[in-house]
Amino acid sequence: METNFITLTKETIATEHICCAFSDKKCKAGYELKKDWLKKEFDNGYVFRRIDERAKVFI
Repeated sequence: METNFITLTKETIATEHICCAFSDKKCKAGYELKKDWLKKEFDNGYVFRRIDERAKVFI
């Protein structure tokens, strides 16, 4: 079985799932804040890769 990974970027983060425990509708504000923080961190060299599955993943 091959595992595929997606690398998120500033350009793709708006449309990508970020495997966040706060992704349900009642936590939308927190989910969007996390995406905003990630956008800023990409400028600092942060790399966000995730498995190409829609699921909750913790490392």
